[in-house]
Amino acid sequence: MVEVLIVRAADRLASLPLAEMGAALSELCPVPIACFHSRSSLHHPRAAVYLAHLPDCVLLHFTVQDQFVIARHTRYQDPVCTDSCVEAFLEPVAGRGYFNFEFNCCGTMLAGYCPRPIQEGGHTMLSARAGAKIAVHPSLAGPIQREITTPVNWSLTARIPLLVMEEHVGSLSPLERAAWRGNFYKCADQSSHPHWASWLPVGEPLNFHKPSHFGTIRFA
Repeated sequence: MVEVLIVRAADRLASLPLAEMGAALSELCPVPIACFHSRSSLHHPRAAVYLAHLPDCVLLHFTVQDQFVIARHTRYQDPVCTDSCVEAFLEPVAGRGYFNFEFNCCGTMLAGYCPRPIQEGGHTMLSARAGAKIAVHPSLAGPIQREITTPVNWSLTARIPLLVMEEHVGSLSPLERAAWRGNFYKCADQSSHPHWASWLPVGEPLNFHKPSHFGTIRFA
């Protein structure tokens, strides 16, 4: 299992609309989100994330071969992990906490910052002002109140500006040769077939908020 990701610059994508970036990012090496927790149902969707960076942001493109898809939440900071959801947890600076960016399949986002373990009450929701700076493009329109029980392929592209994180952890430029830590997830807590998958396993108990289980993300 690869525990170090190499994230390359994608300057050629800088002028593309976000809606077109996903196809270009999917030409990169996929990072499988395939470590399913033992509490998961037998539905194990095939999920991956593709990463790249520009001088001022990190680019994420998730692809999911799914089923039993649902997306009831429509407002920023709703608990989208209960929907068909993908997530990126990123720790840009060692010892300065981590960020959780969570998206349901229709693009509704929850975004937070954890300066210390969430179990110790160290979680702060990012402001609406900060959230508005994060661009998201989903392939599905929502909400999806009635679960889609047939197979569905969906994707989501996100552009996360460095300045959203710099407000909490200081300057992150330049990204070249920087080493972050993080993990990536797929879940659907309240679907008819709940599941919890990650790039790197989270161990027991089931909890995605485990920086001790993050892998290394190196920017080239």
